Amino acid sequence: MPRVLVASDGSNVAITAARRAVSLLPPDSEITVIAVAPLISPVTGMPQAGTYPGPLVDPVTIDEVAAARRQSASDDVDATVAALGIDAVRRVEHGDPAETICEVARTGGFDLIVVGSHGAGFLKRALLGSVSQDVLHHAPCPVLVVRHVEA
Repeated sequence: MPRVLVASDGSNVAITAARRAVSLLPPDSEITVIAVAPLISPVTGMPQAGTYPGPLVDPVTIDEVAAARRQSASDDVDATVAALGIDAVRRVEHGDPAETICEVARTGGFDLIVVGSHGAGFLKRALLGSVSQDVLHHAPCPVLVVRHVEA
């Protein structure tokens, strides 16, 4: 039975990628859905990876921001599993998304990683990075990148 790690950020792109990938897998595949909550910088209080949502209206602690990000990542996993309509292991981690996905795949003995790709252009990838590209180049196992295609 193949062990598959499906990375999701809860976006439509990620959920569509997960659906497409699962439709290609053998029915006896063991699927784990993972979301990674980016770490919060103790210096700036901002995410060390991902996008900054804007100024905070009320002062909050770094722990409160980290807890909110962890809850959001948990919600992303739940949304993905619900959209798949299958029984899957749910996993939420903190860290750099690409590094964490690769490390979980390495230590968990996964046979395949599934990630979606937003299809960002060169400039956006250069400025913000690409999780799918980083996973593709550093994964310990095969990677299925499902590219987002506009309808």
